[in-house]
Amino acid sequence: MIEDTMQQFQTPSTASETAQQASITTGEHAPVQAAQAMQEAARAAERARLRQGIMHVRIRHFYCALEEMFDPTLKGLPFVVGTGMGRPNEPGRVIDVSPAAMRLGIIPGMPLRRAHRIAPRTRFLPASHEHYQPVLQKLRERYRAYSRIVESVPLADTFIDLRGCELSFDSPVALAERLCAEIAEMGLTALIGIANGKAIAELAALMSRRDGRQGVLYIPTGREASFVQTLPLSMLLQLRAAGTGVPGALPELAEQHEGNSSQPPEIEGKSDLIDPVAVAELVAHLRDFGITTFAQVAALSEEGLIRRLGRLGGWVFQVACGEDGSLVVPDAPPLSQNARIRFHHAADADETCAAIRRLANYLGDRLREQRLKGQAIALILWPNRLRPETRKLVMGEDGEEVAITAAEETVGGQMMLSRHTDEADILAHHSLMLFAHYHRPSFRYLQVQLRVGDIISSIPAYYPPPARSRGKLTRKLERPG
Repeated sequence: MIEDTMQQFQTPSTASETAQQASITTGEHAPVQAAQAMQEAARAAERARLRQGIMHVRIRHFYCALEEMFDPTLKGLPFVVGTGMGRPNEPGRVIDVSPAAMRLGIIPGMPLRRAHRIAPRTRFLPASHEHYQPVLQKLRERYRAYSRIVESVPLADTFIDLRGCELSFDSPVALAERLCAEIAEMGLTALIGIANGKAIAELAALMSRRDGRQGVLYIPTGREASFVQTLPLSMLLQLRAAGTGVPGALPELAEQHEGNSSQPPEIEGKSDLIDPVAVAELVAHLRDFGITTFAQVAALSEEGLIRRLGRLGGWVFQVACGEDGSLVVPDAPPLSQNARIRFHHAADADETCAAIRRLANYLGDRLREQRLKGQAIALILWPNRLRPETRKLVMGEDGEEVAITAAEETVGGQMMLSRHTDEADILAHHSLMLFAHYHRPSFRYLQVQLRVGDIISSIPAYYPPPARSRGKLTRKLERPG
């Protein structure tokens, strides 16, 4: 169970001290403050522009690199890590391959018996998951330090949405180089691609160590089509974002037409993935017509590809044209989102209402940023009651009596909305209703906290649609006239 830890939302000095400084600010300082505010707004806009994009991190030969760390005698030798006991005389598949074994023709996903027939002198090892987990946990902690929006991909790869990044950086490339260096300190090699969609970011990561590049490749906005159209179509087989699940987990195009629906069905979770065999069949089908590059796919008509190959053909056409609308879906939504403001003095009702509005705006932005929605709203207030220091006994969580002081007492409550929402206006409206219910004319407050709970993901996970079953070659693919 994942609990989102309480986050202290400290208002910046320019926001928290404005009310105190407004009464002492003279007219001659107003132009200076206006210029500073404009500069700060320009810097914020520049940071927002730079943070647009998705970063894909792929760890090369993750399991084999860890096995070499545990046993240095394996360096430079051909070996594979397999399922089960890893023995070539047992049914199982190859999980990861060392660079030397890959040069012999062994690839991940290959049956162990076939790998042994191809390279009988290769060493076969079982996967030691209990040894891998500490390293995986460290990797995930590093990923989450760069963004709140992280989607994990087996084995140790991930998609990082830069819109959730709170670190200061000059460019996405500098941020990726920093992450690449941190992963290198762990003894691993990372390939990082940055683009506006998951599929193109993954293609960029695969090309990040070509032509002298050092593991980071950034595709600026507007350059996606020119980058993708230089690649062979066979690179689709290396995409892990295309899914590795059960064939037929999604309905086929014919079933959709029978239902008279023009919209694709919603995908409710990450278990609904397509079989990579569908992608392999599509690549082989296009190769039958002599189409081997994305540039050739972009020269075709989208209607003809959809008619012949189904929605998967339309998705490949969009990627070939540089159009990738895939989004990063967080691994698991948090149970709640919290934010708190501490006042430097005892705040009255007006200041507290303004703080509640700022909290609602902040939490609304965070929910939309992470593509989440909440239904439960809780407001907690710390009143500054002018009375002698007293103590009273309350029942603790473990059933025992606990003594607390009057300064630690809180007031507040919660309510359930009629639907899940991420709109700041709705959060603010109901939070102010709670405040009006629990506020008393004599109360002043030291701090206020707003919590949004019962959180769900606001969008389904995105994966490329399935291909139609391959039939006879009844018609040729048409080029646009």
